[in-house]
Amino acid sequence: MNLENNFEYIFFAIFAFVAGSFVFKIIKNGGFKAAMFGAPIARTVGEVEGSGTKLMNIKVKVHTLGGSQDKAIGLEFVAKSVGSYQMLPVTLSASEAKKLTTLLQAATSDSNAA
Repeated sequence: MNLENNFEYIFFAIFAFVAGSFVFKIIKNGGFKAAMFGAPIARTVGEVEGSGTKLMNIKVKVHTLGGSQDKAIGLEFVAKSVGSYQMLPVTLSASEAKKLTTLLQAATSDSNAA
């Protein structure tokens, strides 16, 4: 056996391990989105549509996550256009989510005063 054959086996083993661990996360958490958050989605609270360009649709979805307090809230940023789809998951703890609401309230009160 030469080095090239060993490299192919090692590469396949690493690929199989990474793919298998992601499939395990999908099954464990109950779906692709839940695997991206790292916790099962208990419920979707709602969504807000952002104003982007005319060719792009941007939404923020808010999910409550099951599991520990470290992963209490999931924010799903979705950007869609004619030829692309991008989803960015952000997981927040309960204290981080409260801090975010405080910052959003401060931002809206500042914009109302201006």
